[in-house]
Amino acid sequence: MSEVALQAPPVGAPAWTGRLRRSGTARLDDLGLALDSLVSHKLRSGLTLLGIIIGVFTVVAMMALLNGLRKSIDKQLGQLGADAFQVQRWPAVQFGNFSPEVQARKKIQLMQMRQLRDMLPQAKQVGGEIWEYGKTATADGNTDQGVQVAGGTPEFFTINNLPIASGRGYTEAEAGDAGRVAVIGAAVIDALFPGQEPIGKKVRLGRIELEVIGTIERQGGIPLDGNPDNTMGIPITLFMELYGTSRSVVIGVMAQDHDSMKKLQDQAVGAFRRIRGLDTAKDNDFEVVSNDSLRGMFDNLATAVTIASAFMCLLSLIVGGIGVMNIMLVAVTERTREIGLRKALGARRVRILTQFIIEAVFLAAVGGAVGVALGYCASWVGQFLQFPADVPLWAVALGLGVSCGVGLVAGIYPAWRASRLDPAVALRDE
Repeated sequence: MSEVALQAPPVGAPAWTGRLRRSGTARLDDLGLALDSLVSHKLRSGLTLLGIIIGVFTVVAMMALLNGLRKSIDKQLGQLGADAFQVQRWPAVQFGNFSPEVQARKKIQLMQMRQLRDMLPQAKQVGGEIWEYGKTATADGNTDQGVQVAGGTPEFFTINNLPIASGRGYTEAEAGDAGRVAVIGAAVIDALFPGQEPIGKKVRLGRIELEVIGTIERQGGIPLDGNPDNTMGIPITLFMELYGTSRSVVIGVMAQDHDSMKKLQDQAVGAFRRIRGLDTAKDNDFEVVSNDSLRGMFDNLATAVTIASAFMCLLSLIVGGIGVMNIMLVAVTERTREIGLRKALGARRVRILTQFIIEAVFLAAVGGAVGVALGYCASWVGQFLQFPADVPLWAVALGLGVSCGVGLVAGIYPAWRASRLDPAVALRDE
């Protein structure tokens, strides 16, 4: 049976099925020609697509990083209880130096925390905490050099959503009398007491030996601003004995429920202004930080990074688009006789136009696919290094869609130029 007979539609079939089949066959031929062109000029095509690859890689890698950070931060924002907020001396996030007004703020004292506790009987809990990072703890011949020490009142664990896994937290009496006790996180246990039950064992912190009275549930921390699993909680007065009283206390406040959270924040601000002796003409000399405010700051930062990466991607894609247009113009010049022969054999202008547009889109799509693959590789490397990275599907779709769009725009003029060639002139081309 002839090839024509094989491709002919069945008797009685609508005419449009034959047209659809012929159109599909033509598009497959165009893809085959595009693949042949790419394979025949690997180096030239690769160099041409470098801009598109870099642009798509930038988008996918940056969005993977931001998406991973957002998920991790959403998880870690639970470090503050859902209905808790903090009153502290410094802003939670600061780029560059503090302003003179912020630098002039007086530290928050433990006595002021106790005053605020007395003025907010409607709060579920009010407690204080102070942090010190990168300290060395030893036990049983093992050493952990990256411990973050938290001196706190008994409310510290609840307000910071650090549940006690075993043992107990320290009492009010231990917090007030510098009791030699400690509650340690999962990473501290892994480093100092691998495979052992730490309750009742001794751990040395600086010049003091402490008894482990409790452990904190494993949190699965991220490598940003400390890992909650590497926390050692000690009574706040013991902390001051070890590291001095020059640090400012962070006050944690927990509401009875989420509905009363905003009202309690306003009441806490008013009460603490009175404690600090601020009149109505003066601004707050402290910050109020909650999960919502931290999430808002991260979202603003993520928006700025997204805009910057989009601008970088746009520049790369413009360069890539120019490269695609250039290689397609070269392809038209190199294949002038082929185009003339096809037109002489009856190929219509729209057929030539479609062929070169598909070739340009295919070329750009290959560059987009390589950029996406490199973005995934970057996210896997980040996960291997325990840095949060998670590629969102919309970033993949955006990268591939934009790269195909660049190929479409860049291929229109070369395709139009090819479709306009005069067959007689093209066949005389040397």
